[in-house]
Amino acid sequence: MPEPAARLACYDKAYPPPPEVIEAAKAKARASFGLDKPRDAALTPSQSASPEHVESRITTVDYASGGQRSFNLENGQVWTMTESSSGGHVKPGDPVEVRKGLLSGYVLVTPSGVTLRVRRIR
Repeated sequence: MPEPAARLACYDKAYPPPPEVIEAAKAKARASFGLDKPRDAALTPSQSASPEHVESRITTVDYASGGQRSFNLENGQVWTMTESSSGGHVKPGDPVEVRKGLLSGYVLVTPSGVTLRVRRIR
């Protein structure tokens, strides 16, 4: 009997999921972008990998002590800065992009192109 992953890939190729299932998987991947995933969660060949970035608009900016800011986005995600910085001013309504960092983590890109290191808290 062939390896289970190879067998599943063969089945998925012969009987691809309907477009609705593919779109639902993509929507789920966008919604979970930046959240910690269990280490043992393995992707099957039919599942989509996490997107490289998400685009949204700022709804509110929360300020904490030490210059930390949290950014609430239209898509419901909440990101907080991992480093104190006075740069990268954003206000409600500003479009932003959150993308995977070069080495690790995530960065929020402001409309002026300033990158802020962030992590998703919700």
